[in-house]
Amino acid sequence: MTTKANELPTTETPLLTKSRVRILLLIALALLLVWLGVKGWRIGRAVQSLLAQQAAAESLMAEGITGIDPAQAEEMVQTIRQNVVTLRQETAVFMPLTPFLGWLPEVGPLAVAAPQLMEMADAGTETAVVAYEGLKPALALLQEETSSGSPLPQLVNVLAEARPNLALAQQSFQRVVVARNQISNEAQFPERIQTAFQLFDEWLPLAQDGLVFVQVLPNILGHSEQRSYLLLAQNEDELRATGGFISGIGLLTVDNGDILSLDFQDASTFDRESLAVNSTAYDYPPQPLYELMGLDYHMLRDANYWPDFPISAQKAIELYQIGRPDAKIDGVIAIDQQFIALLVEATGPIPVAGSDTVITGANAVQSFRDAFNIKEGQTNAEWFQNRKAFLSTFSAAIRQKIETEPASLDMVTLARNMFAALNSRHLQLYLADPEVTAVLNQLDWDGRLENPTNQDFLLVLDSNMGFNKTNLHMDRATKYEIDLAAPEPQAHLTITYRHAGPENEAPCFQTVFYDSAPTYAEVADQCYFNFLRVYAPPESELEWSTQHIIPGEMTVTGVPWERSGQAINEFADFTTFTNFLMVPRSQTLQTELAYTLPQTAVQPQDNHQRYQLWLRKQAGMEPEAVTITITLPEGAVVLDTQSPEAPVVDGRLVTFTFNLVEDSLIALDFAP
Repeated sequence: MTTKANELPTTETPLLTKSRVRILLLIALALLLVWLGVKGWRIGRAVQSLLAQQAAAESLMAEGITGIDPAQAEEMVQTIRQNVVTLRQETAVFMPLTPFLGWLPEVGPLAVAAPQLMEMADAGTETAVVAYEGLKPALALLQEETSSGSPLPQLVNVLAEARPNLALAQQSFQRVVVARNQISNEAQFPERIQTAFQLFDEWLPLAQDGLVFVQVLPNILGHSEQRSYLLLAQNEDELRATGGFISGIGLLTVDNGDILSLDFQDASTFDRESLAVNSTAYDYPPQPLYELMGLDYHMLRDANYWPDFPISAQKAIELYQIGRPDAKIDGVIAIDQQFIALLVEATGPIPVAGSDTVITGANAVQSFRDAFNIKEGQTNAEWFQNRKAFLSTFSAAIRQKIETEPASLDMVTLARNMFAALNSRHLQLYLADPEVTAVLNQLDWDGRLENPTNQDFLLVLDSNMGFNKTNLHMDRATKYEIDLAAPEPQAHLTITYRHAGPENEAPCFQTVFYDSAPTYAEVADQCYFNFLRVYAPPESELEWSTQHIIPGEMTVTGVPWERSGQAINEFADFTTFTNFLMVPRSQTLQTELAYTLPQTAVQPQDNHQRYQLWLRKQAGMEPEAVTITITLPEGAVVLDTQSPEAPVVDGRLVTFTFNLVEDSLIALDFAP
């Protein structure tokens, strides 16, 4: 009895245990469902709020910067930030699993990239909140109607005070950049997301560099002390090393954003006046200017002989101070006609006082060309003295627009266009301020000619030495062939010049006579006399080049040119090949160079080889057709490439074809 009685509990205990386990599992499942439901509700509410904010943002931006309510904008930014924080918190538990969910239909690629997408959203909204907190007063200033003068000084103060916030925003945005670079499957995203990514990638460099540059903008605008800048108006229709012939010069003086003075004058007139007063202060020009153009003095209009902008800028300051010895110069700003077009596109139409001319982004370049022509009632002497006066008239008009109507500027277009101008060197800056110089160097906006070690380098540099505006008609295409199968890397460069001007049987002559007040079209309709320089890595050795012949009756000095290219030592970090050539009207001419590259152009990696080419764009050049063909060693296999456009691989030949808009890196990894 005792035994049976004692055995009863042992037969019932497993049943009770299983029942309890089922109950516990049901409770756990219920709690899990509740937890998931709460999370889903929180996530859904955050997502719905974000979608609602998208419509609110579009509505807020519909009327431009003047229509934005600062308080409403701040609330929107904060709301978006809080929703993203909520999403990150609620989805954190799932993030370790999402990279394994690529098999899911439609959303699989997004799931794989979910951790990086969430990081981009988190860091991006943090950037927006911090930056807006610092820049909010600027929005109010731009909307404020005032008759008490320019709001620019107050805007500079806002930027100066916002530097701590902007520095934090820069750090946050770097997280965005890192996360974006970790996403490699965006081509698999839904089409709508791909479109958003394309737009984001377009603006990412501007935002990244802009957050760095805006921190030193108060320094440039004279926040701490008054600053004076020498302005160089370069005409790319007469191409020179830093962009174009210096046709006009000016002096811009700013004090905490307030433009104290801005004036322009003809650079040639300045040189004549300075030379008449103090000719002994001028040196001989660089040898090609003396030998090929017959110049006896190195004057300000030819200061930009060197493609290294800081060197040319310092020379311009030196030559300006011969005529203005008391001038204190804190830097140099060089612009060209394309810069004017980009600027006016953002400012809106600029009426020019005293005329019916209204300059727009579309007609800016042509307006400057037309202003060169003689006016009705002018004598030839009056025309010669005043043919560049339009630059002063225009600068006064645009100054008034910026100072009195800053809210009318399209800030998005202004930021985008100035970024493009700096990257393509339609705008170039040199400043003595070491902090600003460091930032410009970091962003590669200082125009410094630098050759990264252990790679190839190519800069094709034209200098129009025909005293004309023929580059208006010139097209240039570059073909660069590199043979990596040879014992030493071999380079073969072919440059094709096409004169697209109208047919004209007039004989070629190197200079233009201004006594008859020629039109701009007549000054442009000339043969192209070009001093060519090609910059290659140090220790490159010229093997052969095209010989060009220019009869003495065509040259301004009367001395014929009958030479092939030659190597010179212009900069320590480069080998420079030079030549002189002439392209007749409506004709095409090719010039070629063959040279060996140093062995360091190809670098060994862990288990492969790497060839890199830094291709530098000449300032002032329109986008140029470039073809680069690399011949690999026998049996080599391409592992990876980097370039503006994807290459074509045909056996051992790898060909890159694109338009050179700004400096570009070409990289090729291959296994032997």
